[in-house]
Amino acid sequence: MIDKTLKDKDIIVKNYFEKKEQIVQMHRSGASGLETVRALSDLTDETIKQLVKISFPDLSRICIVVLGGYGRRELCFKSDIDISLVFNTDDFESLKEGIEILYYALLDLKVDIGFSPRDIKTFLELSKDDLTVATSLLQGRFIIGNEEIYNDLIKRFKRLIRRKRTAYIDATLRARKMRYQRTGSTIYMMEPHVKEGEGGLRDFHEVFWIARVLDDVPDYRYFVDKNIILEEEYEELIRAYNFLLRLRNEMHLICNKRCDVLVRPLQEEVAKKLGYVEYPYDQEVLRESVEKMMRLYYLYAKSINTITKRILKALTEEEELEIFEPIDAVFSRTTMEIDVFNREKFEKDFRNVLKAFLYYKEYNLDFSSELEFLIRKHEEKLREHREDPEIRKMVQKLFSDPNNLAKTLRKMQDFYVLDDLIPEFGYQRCHFQYDAYHKYTTDAHAIKAVEELESLKKVDHPHRKMMYELFKEIDRVDLLTWAVFLHDIGKGHKTDHCILGAKMAKEIMLRFGYSKRDAQIVSFLVLHHLDMAKISQRRNMNEPKVINDFAKTIKNKELLKMLTVLTWCDANAVGPNIWNDWKNALLWELYEKTSEVLEQKVSYEEIHRRRFEEKKEKLRAILEVEFGKERADFHMGRFSDYYVMSTPIDDILKHLKMEEQLLKTGKPQFYFEKKYGIGFSELLIVLDSKKIKNPLLVVTGIISYMGINILAVYSYMRKDGIVVIDLQISTSSLEVVEDKKFQQFKQLFNQYIKGEITLEQLSKKRNVMFKASVIPPPTFVKVDNEMSEVYTIFDISGEDRVGLLFDIFKVFARYDLYVHIVKVVTQGERIRDAFYVRTKDKRKITDEKLIEEIKEELLNVIKSD
Repeated sequence: MIDKTLKDKDIIVKNYFEKKEQIVQMHRSGASGLETVRALSDLTDETIKQLVKISFPDLSRICIVVLGGYGRRELCFKSDIDISLVFNTDDFESLKEGIEILYYALLDLKVDIGFSPRDIKTFLELSKDDLTVATSLLQGRFIIGNEEIYNDLIKRFKRLIRRKRTAYIDATLRARKMRYQRTGSTIYMMEPHVKEGEGGLRDFHEVFWIARVLDDVPDYRYFVDKNIILEEEYEELIRAYNFLLRLRNEMHLICNKRCDVLVRPLQEEVAKKLGYVEYPYDQEVLRESVEKMMRLYYLYAKSINTITKRILKALTEEEELEIFEPIDAVFSRTTMEIDVFNREKFEKDFRNVLKAFLYYKEYNLDFSSELEFLIRKHEEKLREHREDPEIRKMVQKLFSDPNNLAKTLRKMQDFYVLDDLIPEFGYQRCHFQYDAYHKYTTDAHAIKAVEELESLKKVDHPHRKMMYELFKEIDRVDLLTWAVFLHDIGKGHKTDHCILGAKMAKEIMLRFGYSKRDAQIVSFLVLHHLDMAKISQRRNMNEPKVINDFAKTIKNKELLKMLTVLTWCDANAVGPNIWNDWKNALLWELYEKTSEVLEQKVSYEEIHRRRFEEKKEKLRAILEVEFGKERADFHMGRFSDYYVMSTPIDDILKHLKMEEQLLKTGKPQFYFEKKYGIGFSELLIVLDSKKIKNPLLVVTGIISYMGINILAVYSYMRKDGIVVIDLQISTSSLEVVEDKKFQQFKQLFNQYIKGEITLEQLSKKRNVMFKASVIPPPTFVKVDNEMSEVYTIFDISGEDRVGLLFDIFKVFARYDLYVHIVKVVTQGERIRDAFYVRTKDKRKITDEKLIEEIKEELLNVIKSD
């Protein structure tokens, strides 16, 4: 008998795996998510029924109930199979043999099994206190056995859940909030949790659970019948749910286990398997394909999140006797929400859709469920009447100031009103940028930037306080608000988004009735919204030409103020910890220098010359006091004009004390300081280049071997060959480098000086950190011979890694080129570095053939792992 049972079991299990493989092929051939999960659920039903029959001769004593997602007939490839064997007999011992046979047979299916034998009383007791048990039973489904046992269980469970429904709903809503916090509190995670994240599958499930508790709802069509959502919203929900199920199934297949976080390497594999990538493909095509797939994910997740929130609101809001106050003949308000005072009047005039959002912004109150339904029902009418005079006035009023605007824009986007009014913005809905720098989709980033503008009045941080003082001086706050909102409107097209965005912004402003002058101002700000970040972070602001050229572009002080605030809002809306003291100081330096040129109406060369003479006299006087007249003359004769002008006097004194020590002892000098507030350490090295060939290469080689990040490098060579190297360094997690590492650096440096180690040996020993395989960011080398009068600038973009800076220095060293300044900007996993380079005889590189050769070598270095 046992042999026959085992033989039967093997046949059943073999059949299960054969048919499961057919379902995998069906999925890969394009079956919808629901088709796949239901086919898999049905196969599992068939298999379990057969296994139960060979395990229990008498089925009248038990029933098999399947729970959770499997109970809903929505079983993914590596999801848990959650099964309960329910019995109503006191003679549990007589069931043990069958339970054991069934359990071990289920394990042969090679999926995670949740198997629990329970009597009805135990099941109900657990459901009283355990939200997970109650939730799984809400989705319970009878499979095989004595159906009367199942009916008795469900009947008693429904009575229980109805008595405790308030507690159950509260617990479910609390669990939802905690789930959002645990998985990132935003739909637009770079690596979203497809099941538990905001907008994920669980959002869809929870609404259904609550509805089942309240009204024993059969399916989502119930919400259409009750006028909670529209028919098209129901269809949108099912499409979104289908997509997420299909995505999750593919993730399970690729990982060969339950896997619900769509990490970046997995995004590429899923895009390939689900047909978003067309063969043959290169890195650019693959990046675009991943962006396309992820955009769909965000669109569908947004739909699920927005629509289910509205359903939840309609299901859970309680009728309370509260005094309402009419706003006008159509709208009223309570202390909690804005409502429709006269539904008939609302539906007669499409303008009421937009008017509702004006009140939303003014009163900062949510909409009632009825008002939400009416807005969704009539919002499309705005598309045909975008240029209606009253609509124009209302849009201008919305953007008249940033107060509560970001929240209003998000609400308008939830109801597609923003897409109706500004289809260019609708095109950007959930536009995904495949990099680790931007933390939000393009549309979310734009609204976040408006939120940053509004946040200035908090003045809760020195950066914000400084920017708020500047903001208060701006005359046309409405135009600045538009520019902040539209600064990336040109993204998502295969062209320069600044140029296209400027054109689009002008058209949008004219569409809403602004003057040509106003439209031109917003267009100008959009066109130049990256300029201040680029110049301050990647250009040498001590060169008068840089400031002069920028001042000529800006033309007036008002535009400079607006562009400065826009730059700050844009950067702070990218993601947390992107803005720092260093970037803030650089932005204000550019603002102050440009402001001076515009106010004094003279060239920066003139300002620079005047300042240089003043600083030179002051520096000489200080050096005479510090070192005596003879040494002061000696040192002043060794400085370049650039060094005097660009270096703070306190730093010059620090350098000279180290140089004096070097000249006395003949030994390299070191200075190390941890700057905890900024998150890096400063390392200063003073040495004689006549004794150490290519000192910058040596220093960066040792640092890269140690696995330390270099954030910025300034290198100054005196006329007598002494070199001052000033570095900002950090750990890989952007924290200060501690003293122990500094001591290790000095030890390695001294070993190099003594000839005990070579750079080649250090390069071979360099630890290569583990890195997941992902598409690298845009990789290029551009050469700028116009921005600087004395240097050739190499702009480099590529994937960041420890030691990259050293590898780049090696290329320049091979061509006997001197690197004076390196401006390092790290954007997530991407570097955007600027190298100021010239020949040994202090000339720019003008040989085009040589430039192309260097570019080619640099590209090879950047692309190598």
